[in-house]
Amino acid sequence: MEKLPPHDIDAEEAVIGSLLIDGTAIYKIATSLEKEHFYHEQNQWLYGACLSLYQRPEPAAINQITVAQELDRQGKLEACGGAAYLSH
Repeated sequence: MEKLPPHDIDAEEAVIGSLLIDGTAIYKIATSLEKEHFYHEQNQWLYGACLSLYQRPEPAAINQITVAQELDRQGKLEACGGAAYLSH
């Protein structure tokens, strides 16, 4: 039996939710938290979209709308649960 790495879906969702509420929080965690640190692929994509917005030459605001647009641009919005998932 293969052992699962430690993970906590609630903690992952709390990080994503915090970023959607306060997009400036990305400045505090972007250098130490990578998308691969998330266990759930959906959360990797969500955090990856936030990082993409942050890493632009002129960083974009991070909020439900811009993250949904970035996920759509990457072709991952529906796989992440759609725009409605970001607002729950």
